[in-house]
Amino acid sequence: MNEHQAQLHVKKLRRFYTDILIYTVVNLGLILIWAISGGGTFWPIWVIVGWGIGLGVHAFSLGLLPQIDVMVPFLTTEWEEQEVRRLMKEEKKPKEEKKAKAAEVKIEVATIKPAVKKKKTASSQKKVGDKTKS
Repeated sequence: MNEHQAQLHVKKLRRFYTDILIYTVVNLGLILIWAISGGGTFWPIWVIVGWGIGLGVHAFSLGLLPQIDVMVPFLTTEWEEQEVRRLMKEEKKPKEEKKAKAAEVKIEVATIKPAVKKKKTASSQKKVGDKTKS
């Protein structure tokens, strides 16, 4: 991680901590309103849970919940880098295989051509030899 990436990460962390503070203050306010209004059904739970899920996802994206990375490794940057490397290798393999096949074909052509020439020369010598005997 270079300095620029580190600064961006710290800014995101600061924003996350600010969001946690706002989440706490707002939800305490909602609970206070609920309590003052006579209680009853605890309706602030919907805000607490809904907003809490959003904060949980945000915390995960910042790497603050590393235990979850074990269960879902495809969401980590390491996995992304490994996939990029794997795909790059796969892309290179067909090109290398084509080059190898082309080299094999050249070798086969080179080995076949002299054999054909030798057969022609041998058969032409027999014909020449046959004509001289007649």
